[in-house]
Amino acid sequence: MDEPLTTLVETLAGLAAAQMVLIETLHEQRVLDKTHFAHAFGRALDGLAPEHRGGMVEHVLQNLRDRCMNLRGGHSDAQEWLRQLLART
Repeated sequence: MDEPLTTLVETLAGLAAAQMVLIETLHEQRVLDKTHFAHAFGRALDGLAPEHRGGMVEHVLQNLRDRCMNLRGGHSDAQEWLRQLLART
């Protein structure tokens, strides 16, 4: 994979992770209830445009929703999507 694309993918992954850290921290400090975010991410998934289904946007929303609901799955769809992206280059 060329360097600009690698940098972009790593930046986007970092931004998604930072959002989860922020939500978890605010939840632990009792500033917010992260289940509200789980519902918001679920609503975003319900209204997701067809062209974003099966892509990284859907995977990230699912991951954020599941983490806000304290669900821990096995292999991440987002990890699989990223693996396939890297294999194509």
